[in-house]
Amino acid sequence: MASLNENQKFWARVTELARQSIGKQAYDFFIEPAQLMSVEQDTANILLDSGMKKDYWKKQSDLITTAGFEVFGRMIDYELYANDELTDIELRRLNNQSPVDEPLSVAKPTSPLVSGLNEKYNFENFVQGPGNRWTLAAAIAVADKPGDTYNPLFIYGGAGLGKTHLMHAIGNQILTDNPTARIKYVSSENFVNDYVNATRKNQMESFENTYRNLDLLLLDDVQFFSDKEGTKNEFFNTFNALYDKGSQIVLTSDRIPQELNNLEDRLVSRFSWGLTTDITAPDYETRMAILLIKSESSHLEFPSETLSYIAGQIDSNVRELEGALNRVEFVARANGISIVDIETASQALRSLKNATQQSLSNLTIKKIQDEVANYYHISFSDLVGPKRPKEIAFPRQIAMYLVRELLGTSLPAIGTAFGGRDHTTVMYAYKQISDKMKNDMDVQKDIDSIKRKF
Repeated sequence: MASLNENQKFWARVTELARQSIGKQAYDFFIEPAQLMSVEQDTANILLDSGMKKDYWKKQSDLITTAGFEVFGRMIDYELYANDELTDIELRRLNNQSPVDEPLSVAKPTSPLVSGLNEKYNFENFVQGPGNRWTLAAAIAVADKPGDTYNPLFIYGGAGLGKTHLMHAIGNQILTDNPTARIKYVSSENFVNDYVNATRKNQMESFENTYRNLDLLLLDDVQFFSDKEGTKNEFFNTFNALYDKGSQIVLTSDRIPQELNNLEDRLVSRFSWGLTTDITAPDYETRMAILLIKSESSHLEFPSETLSYIAGQIDSNVRELEGALNRVEFVARANGISIVDIETASQALRSLKNATQQSLSNLTIKKIQDEVANYYHISFSDLVGPKRPKEIAFPRQIAMYLVRELLGTSLPAIGTAFGGRDHTTVMYAYKQISDKMKNDMDVQKDIDSIKRKF
């Protein structure tokens, strides 16, 4: 077993090498929280704070190998453990070891605006939550080693959830690490316009030189990609050119690649080559964190109970949440209020709630039932009937929850619409789904997907 002093030198060298070879965001997210627990039989036992970071660490063998030869004079292997995956035996063994950790500080980089990037979007001001943490981890990994870890990176999710923020953050971080990097952020619509203009002006050579020689292409909202064969063929060739030369490609959409009906199979297939990951609506805690950060820049005082009220009223996406906060701030200033209470927030959000109710004015219980049945591939008669297997009972609870949440229908009326069930059954279903949404991202994703159909 190595001495504690050698372990300290070894881990200090690993973190020093990491700081020199990877970007600050990746270092802070993946490296800094890790702990060296011991070096036993030429194997370094490393403890991570999350199992989702193992894939990244598996690609860092060069750090361990280099530090091992420098400090111990021999090859050192490594074993990865994660707090959220430890068995009881591993936990007891690791708890008997003292971590060897030497955090390192790095100066905060700055990132200029270039190639369509918005400098205000970075990893530091992106609020992490259960609905986006996997996608955030993937984005940081891509920014650290573009073209290597996940290529292409395909991010999907509803509007206003942070997809574009992460795209710009990736670009800004890469540009900080490599100021000469050739980066272009573009919407699918603008890509089409660039192609059409190049064709019309006989400037295709210039178009190809621009797009096929990039180090990073960030293409937003590919679901709006043109149906024109020429445009899709050009993008297909652009994708291949960039991929073959090892350039990073990041794409966003409101749906998974397989549901992009206006694209050819050959493009959909390429979109799935790397990593496909989603962002879902922020949970209550994430919404509160966002509001706390945004309210800090205001000259008004927002008590926590007021922010809690706003977070409880807006649960769709980040964009609407920020818009709601701006609306509350506007009403407070207009009325000369410096400490924003719940009554002021309620007054400000009343028009927003009325607009939401208006948009759902044509929604009916039957419509909700049909959409839920279609989503879970069961029949309407099974949804409202007496059968109780899990594959039917769970969708039924989802449907009851949505009817109560979106229409505000009384419990007895909901019970009647679902085969004459008692109101206590409806109450139980509503509570079950409400509780699951707090901890189960799959449930929240299902709810969001169904809501988007209304």
